[in-house]
Amino acid sequence: MSNLLKAWLKNNHLTEDPNDFSATVSGMGSKNLDDIVDDIMKDGTENNRNTIKNIVTRFQEKAMQLVLSGHNVNTGMVYMRPVIKGAIYNKTWNPETNTVYVAMNQGMQLRKAISDTEVEFLGIARDLIEFYGLTDMNTGASDGTLSKGRNAELKGSHIKIVGDHPDCGVYFIHTTTNDTIKLSPEAIVLNEPSRLMLLIPDSIPDGEYELKVTTQYSSGRTNLNAPRSASFQLLVVIAS
Repeated sequence: MSNLLKAWLKNNHLTEDPNDFSATVSGMGSKNLDDIVDDIMKDGTENNRNTIKNIVTRFQEKAMQLVLSGHNVNTGMVYMRPVIKGAIYNKTWNPETNTVYVAMNQGMQLRKAISDTEVEFLGIARDLIEFYGLTDMNTGASDGTLSKGRNAELKGSHIKIVGDHPDCGVYFIHTTTNDTIKLSPEAIVLNEPSRLMLLIPDSIPDGEYELKVTTQYSSGRTNLNAPRSASFQLLVVIAS
C-alpha cells in the first residue's frame, strides 16, 4: 500500500530563480497511542482493543528498558542507541551538565515505507508557518527537551502571535492525556515573526508534549481572517 503525503510549495527567496521552490508538509494533526489503536480497530482485527494496546505498551516498555540498559535496539521501524552527553569532570556524573540521550535513525521498514510514499503538491502557500529550531536557553539543548521555569527560544517563519481570535496562542498538548495548556501572554517574553521567547511554567506537569502555535499573523498589511496552526516537528519533553 502506497502512502500519500500532501505538501505546500513555498518560493525560495534565497535565489533569483522564479522556479525555485521548497516544500513543506501539510500538517494533519497529531496521533497518540490511543488514536493508533483506534485506527487499527477500524482496519479490522481479531484482537480486542485492550489486548492491542497492552501488547504495544509492553513492547515500548521493553524496547526502552533494553536501550537504556546499553543495547542497540532495532525495531525494524527505528534503530535506537544510548548516548551520554556532556563532559565528565573529576570522573563524576553531574546531572546539571550530563544527560542520557537516545539517538534514533530510520529502520529498514520505515525506509521501505518512505520509498512507497507519493507526494502531492497543494499549491503555493502564503504566509506559511514554519519552524527552524527550539532551544532550551538553560541547557542549550536543541533536541526538544525543555526546563521548567526557564526560557525556550523558538525560531521560525510567520510565528508571531497576533490576532483577536481566542485560539491564537502557544499550546503544549500532552501526548498521553491530550491535556492542553495554553501559555499566558506574559509567558511569551519575546514575540517576533521569526522568533518567540517562551517562559516554560513551573506548574506544567512533567511529560511529553506537542508544541503548537496558532496565529493570525500575516506579512501583509492586515491579519489573516482565520487563524492558522502548526506544530513543531519534534515532540517536546518537559522536566524539572
